[in-house]
Amino acid sequence: MSITRDCAQLLEAGSRYHVHYGDRLANHLPMVLIALDKMTATPEQLRHAFDRSTPHLQPRPGSPVKEVSEVADCRNRDDRFASALHYYEQQLKCLGIAKCLQQELPPLLPSIATAAFHGLIRTAYGIDARHLEEIAMGLAYWNLDYHELASSKEQVPQTAAECITQVAEQFPDVPLAPGNIADHMQSVTGQPGWMETPIQPKLLGLEDIAEVAITAYLGTKDFTLLHGVTGCHALRLILPYCTDQEMALRYFWQGLVVAYLSTGPKAIQPVASDEIQDIRPQQAEIRETALRSDDDHVIKLAYSALEEFHYYGDARYLKIFH
Repeated sequence: MSITRDCAQLLEAGSRYHVHYGDRLANHLPMVLIALDKMTATPEQLRHAFDRSTPHLQPRPGSPVKEVSEVADCRNRDDRFASALHYYEQQLKCLGIAKCLQQELPPLLPSIATAAFHGLIRTAYGIDARHLEEIAMGLAYWNLDYHELASSKEQVPQTAAECITQVAEQFPDVPLAPGNIADHMQSVTGQPGWMETPIQPKLLGLEDIAEVAITAYLGTKDFTLLHGVTGCHALRLILPYCTDQEMALRYFWQGLVVAYLSTGPKAIQPVASDEIQDIRPQQAEIRETALRSDDDHVIKLAYSALEEFHYYGDARYLKIFH
């Protein structure tokens, strides 16, 4: 098991809470517990995260569990969440993690940016922890808040970075819609001329998306774009289980472009990529910041930054809190 027993016990205790609370706000508790555990949190620190989070969470819907043949019928139906969760639990039990994900991810990918990427992120954290119930919860969350984004599928001979710059020039002033991040993102797709605007580069790899995500976040420090970094980390974790990896990359890229435009779009200030020095102290500082924090997003961002730095070797991830 890739998480400690203390973490697993708290995940089990937290499984009685719904995947969101309030006005469609994400329940970050399980993701925070896994991130902290991976960053060597003590049992006391894990318990503190649990105790500070649970008072504002809501119980899972008590609707009856019904066998479903088409889990898509449960989309956007809170009253069918328990049935969708049961479906995914059964698929994982019968097929195992890899085969289940290969079967269940393709129909979910068009809504990869749903709920500000949180369905994706929670699923990926479950994979990271090798925790079947968390994977099921992530998939059920993704299915519950299923919303696709509309955009042109035309591909152009520009890099990903050039594409996002060009799109920002075409939509320099996107009005901020009321509501949460998901509402802001949906409003982008209603801008005049949006559907005629190409946003997809002909060549698109995971590293291209990661480069744009970290550049955009560090260059704006925008809260919405923080989810681009944590979401890109999650994308990397689910990608091996996607039967069509290019489809996953392109749907995520679509979501990232829309998320960026929903910020205004804000101008991305240049951030130098310095030569890597004193790696261990910088990593330790990020880890300690997370372990001392009561901010769910700080904790998740710290974990993603450390994991993405380890994977890509890009020193900018070590500047995540600068």
